Amino acid sequence: MNIGYVSDVVYPFVNGGAEKRIYEMAKRLAINDEVHIFGVKWWKGKSDIELGGIHVHGICKPLSLYAGERRSFREAARFAGSLGPIFKQDLDIIDCNQFPYLHCFPSRLFSQLKRIPLVITCTSFGAMTGTRTWVSSDSLAN
Repeated sequence: MNIGYVSDVVYPFVNGGAEKRIYEMAKRLAINDEVHIFGVKWWKGKSDIELGGIHVHGICKPLSLYAGERRSFREAARFAGSLGPIFKQDLDIIDCNQFPYLHCFPSRLFSQLKRIPLVITCTSFGAMTGTRTWVSSDSLAN
């Protein structure tokens, strides 16, 4: 099976829960399947690299993830507009990280044109509600 993950952040170049989840799942799936991660090129060197059996594709140059305290719309738009390389792959399924949303649209277009399933994985409750954290540290202390 050929599996494609779409996420603007790529572990270990950016450290966070969603990207770590994608990396850990991809690493395990790559034992028996072909796995691709399409993300922002946060590393130096070639755009396409192999990382623990995972094919990692840096599809655009990085911009700052944040504009002030919020995720950058400019970065999200650039990433979404750079997803053309997924059309070159013969994927069987796409798992798209839901945040920052804009890349879900070209991922959906690709899945419809290729007639393959698209999974949009929600890993951040705060992203959906606009809050910074799901549980505040004050509520944990009580």
